[in-house]
Amino acid sequence: MVTAIQAAGIGMTGVLIAKLLQRYAPEQALLMTLLLGAVITGCAVTAMMPVLTEIDALLSSGGLSTEQTACITKAVGICCITQLAADLCKDAGESAMASGILLTGKITLILLALPLFSPLKQLLEEVISCVSFSGL
Repeated sequence: MVTAIQAAGIGMTGVLIAKLLQRYAPEQALLMTLLLGAVITGCAVTAMMPVLTEIDALLSSGGLSTEQTACITKAVGICCITQLAADLCKDAGESAMASGILLTGKITLILLALPLFSPLKQLLEEVISCVSFSGL
């Protein structure tokens, strides 16, 4: 398992190599940055698995269904991936592309959360029907 210090060391070494490459081969420097970003993200996800398992257990014990906890886990993943991709695009000088990626991530989060609104809608319908039935 990679620790934070190891990830920082890998990242700093990669940045140094990418900056040296940028003078002579900017395309390879960008590829180096992309590769290191993917490796460090993979290491972070691997290190975070016990945390996600614990959060899943806590959410499940709180009465949430597995569907809802999976939605939360997916949302965290989407946020991390879109932020990393947007940062890489900004580093490459493509801020418009970065904004597009962030917007797409936000829309994806909304689409992911839509099934969670169904129980809320049913609850509101029950409350409204009870209020209208009692004559208030």
